[in-house]
Amino acid sequence: MKASFDITGTGLKLIAMVTMLIDHIGAGLVEIWLKMNLETADYELYYQMYQLDIILRRIGRAAFPIFCFLLVEGFLHTKNVRNYAIRLLIVAIISEVPFDYLFFDSLFYWNHNDVLWELFLGLIMLYMFSYIDKQPLNINLIYAMRAVILFAAMGIAHFTRLDYGEAGVCCISSMYYLYGTDRFKRLFSMAIGILILTLMDGKIEIWAAVILIPMFFYQGRRGFDNKALRTVFYLFYPAHIIALSAIAYFFLR
Repeated sequence: MKASFDITGTGLKLIAMVTMLIDHIGAGLVEIWLKMNLETADYELYYQMYQLDIILRRIGRAAFPIFCFLLVEGFLHTKNVRNYAIRLLIVAIISEVPFDYLFFDSLFYWNHNDVLWELFLGLIMLYMFSYIDKQPLNINLIYAMRAVILFAAMGIAHFTRLDYGEAGVCCISSMYYLYGTDRFKRLFSMAIGILILTLMDGKIEIWAAVILIPMFFYQGRRGFDNKALRTVFYLFYPAHIIALSAIAYFFLR
């Protein structure tokens, strides 16, 4: 019997990578062009580029919720949270300068920091949730401590100007506590995460709902995986940011 179609964890990572690249082409290159040609470009060309930017940014909304979902799964399945956190931290540090240059035309821009810091903070938050949940404490005290951890993470995300701010932290925490191994629970956790992003970060985030389609075909299988591929996934973020920054430097600015 022919196996039913499904999308693996590797497939979800590829979708996240491609949609993130599309989003950053819009937020980086196209929006730089729009700023540079605001007063000089032909109206029709400028309008077409503006519409292109809208399309690219809408497609790009799919990336962050997938990364949040995969962060939760990674936390639940990793054998070493410390090493997981170190990898995220290293990539966040490597990415920050090219991120600042691409999106803010500055080598150091403190008012907006790249999304890897959000994922790093989210992982620390999940570790603290897990630690508290394992303690033999009164359930009301556990709820109170969960709330303290969540609000502390939201405060950090706000004051350090992380990419998705408080919305990203709430998205990750909701996916963690709604997470389940059956299809309905996975879809529900993703849908609630997208809803939180839409309510807290802007209506454009609703376009991420399209990823519920591939999520329907995700059955929890990791798919093809090895050390080299994992390295590619980690390095893709700084690599594509550096590449787009180089294009912006040589051709747009």
